[in-house]
Amino acid sequence: VTWTPTLAGSYSLTAVVTDNLGATTTSSTNTITVTGGTQPTVSITAPTTGSSLAVNSSTTVTATATAVTGTIASVQFFANSVSLGTDTVFPYTATWLPTATGTIALTALTTDTAGNQATSSAVSVTVAANQSPAFTSLTPADLASVGVGSSNTVTAVVTDADGAIASVQFFANGVSLGTDSSSPYTASWVPTIAGSYAITAVVTDNLGAATTSSTNTVTVTGGNAPTATVTAPTTGSS
Repeated sequence: VTWTPTLAGSYSLTAVVTDNLGATTTSSTNTITVTGGTQPTVSITAPTTGSSLAVNSSTTVTATATAVTGTIASVQFFANSVSLGTDTVFPYTATWLPTATGTIALTALTTDTAGNQATSSAVSVTVAANQSPAFTSLTPADLASVGVGSSNTVTAVVTDADGAIASVQFFANGVSLGTDSSSPYTASWVPTIAGSYAITAVVTDNLGAATTSSTNTVTVTGGNAPTATVTAPTTGSS
């Protein structure tokens, strides 16, 4: 018979011979190894070694894989040897939600259509507690002066070391001026009464951690006095 193996691995070959009176004999077993050619290659491209991730923050793990024999059948992802899932379609990804802090080794196992497998080099990442976002600046600046009825843009420059900014909410004397969820983070403020105002903002990151800015005290003045002139009758009129 002709045999064309389609998967790599170890095979036991036997034969059974039958004579004209129905007597049968089974041969001894020949163990044959089927090789699939060259192993595929696989590597994790994201996150990169040394990355710091926030606990309970969803991360996409991405890998590239190339087959020499056949094509790539699947890529399976692992975090400290625990499977994160398998992807069979390029780009090869898995969603990972780390629930504990520590150092984690991410690897990927790829299998080609000939049964050859290869494991990527480990990518070491650190999972840490979520860091709160921070303010770089808030304007109008502390001790600034603006006029009643003037249109002012309140602006915050914020950062988040291990995640993303979700929103910034602005306040004048504790009254909300609005919330902005995209950079640059701003709100419009038109003060209608003269006096001293406490301008603050609260920034929230994608995991819910919030930070309140320092207070900028802004003075709202009543503006310049109006002018009036009597045009008629004129001085000296009789």
